[in-house]
Amino acid sequence: MLFNEKYGISHISYTTGRILIEHKPDEELETIEENFEGLIRGFARLAESERESLGMMQYKVSGSPYDFVFQLENSDGIVMIVEDMRRIDETVRYIKDSLADINYNMLYLERDIYRY
Repeated sequence: MLFNEKYGISHISYTTGRILIEHKPDEELETIEENFEGLIRGFARLAESERESLGMMQYKVSGSPYDFVFQLENSDGIVMIVEDMRRIDETVRYIKDSLADINYNMLYLERDIYRY
């Protein structure tokens, strides 16, 4: 269960490269689709890059240092799929660190009140 976090990892499969992402709805991102879009936007901001559509509700962040795909599924919800299994440990660390940054920014630095 998520407490002070917007996004968290609920399961990692080191054999298939699938990472299931848990999310907590709020007043701005209520639906799973909005949370999916928010997650991709967060990763794109961190990478100072753009998202790239792969079709079929799959996206990549073009400037990411690791190869993974964001996917929205009916059965598992938000899923991230690691493309290069030889680098799965590094990729999982990067995703965990990125989620921590995204969660911090969404909780404390969101909304325009902190911009000058």
